[in-house]
Amino acid sequence: MKLHKRYLGCINWPGENQQRTMEIPRNYALIALEFELVADLDRSSSNGDGGTCKDSAPAQLVSSLDLIANGSDTIRHMPFDALHRKNQIQFGTRPRIYAHNLLGYGDLDDDVSKVAARMSFAMPRAIKEPDTLLDTAAMSSLDLVVTFGAGLDIMDDSFPGTGTNPVVTVNDAKLHVTAIEYIGVPAGTQFALWKESWKRATVTGVDNAFQIKMPYGSGMNYRSILLRTHSDGDMVDTILPYNGLATLNKVKLQSGTEVYLYEIAQLLQVQNRLAHMLEVPERIGSGAALNHAQQELLLEGHYYIDFCRDGRLLEMLNTSMLSDLELVLEVANPGGDASSDYIDVFYDHVFLPAKTS
Repeated sequence: MKLHKRYLGCINWPGENQQRTMEIPRNYALIALEFELVADLDRSSSNGDGGTCKDSAPAQLVSSLDLIANGSDTIRHMPFDALHRKNQIQFGTRPRIYAHNLLGYGDLDDDVSKVAARMSFAMPRAIKEPDTLLDTAAMSSLDLVVTFGAGLDIMDDSFPGTGTNPVVTVNDAKLHVTAIEYIGVPAGTQFALWKESWKRATVTGVDNAFQIKMPYGSGMNYRSILLRTHSDGDMVDTILPYNGLATLNKVKLQSGTEVYLYEIAQLLQVQNRLAHMLEVPERIGSGAALNHAQQELLLEGHYYIDFCRDGRLLEMLNTSMLSDLELVLEVANPGGDASSDYIDVFYDHVFLPAKTS
């Protein structure tokens, strides 16, 4: 097989909360779709004195990326900002982002920022990554549906502090798309089908047994689950708090009496840092460069459960014989109301090809 890379074009900003569709060529086995979002923004408020941009802004200008095969089969369903951070966990390095000026609440005029992400079909950290390539030649159609957000979506709920009239204007934006493919896949090659999707749960109070029901069923295997916790638009660790002494909020994944994971939430983050080589610089608002002699931070608000630590896909969590699957979390409510604290759950499902005699 030979590697083939081609720029497919860009999708221009159509206006707030609009959708656009790009037809993806169906010639070869798809390794990945590469994205870079470039945006020209104005930001203003009257006497603004608080708030900042959301994590990985301006990625929120693309609220959803959906890859749909054969007209109705959704293979990928992901927000752009979550895909950006999930890439960091999957590949051990953060994709390109150039958006420092968006930090804070000050006025901006024609400020250009950039953020990238990869929708991968070759499974990262798998012993045989090509096992999950997307065989596009066998499809009748393959469409990338892009749902755009609004300018203010890039700012957290605190903006503009005690000020008024917050405005973020998108003067121009383009989502660039590149396909990476393999040419010359041997005839008769069968690939596993890797799907990604997500769901959101709202935290409305302290709960030591907060349940999130997960999909399960015939042929459905979990490669990973990523939890993302955010309050008032900011990534936080305080929904699953931890101080290492008395506050030890836990995460559990279970089916009936069978427990697949039982861990203190922040210790899971600690393990993620080492297992996935996550280099995390100073957090927003730290005010000074991090002293790496005595400090190495965690990826705030992100908790990754990997079922294939050694890369063998046969070690995935097989839900074919399960009667239920749920996450049970010990949660707090730092936002203090019924609409500001969320847990997003992103999950990988892999469907293995049918065995042939």
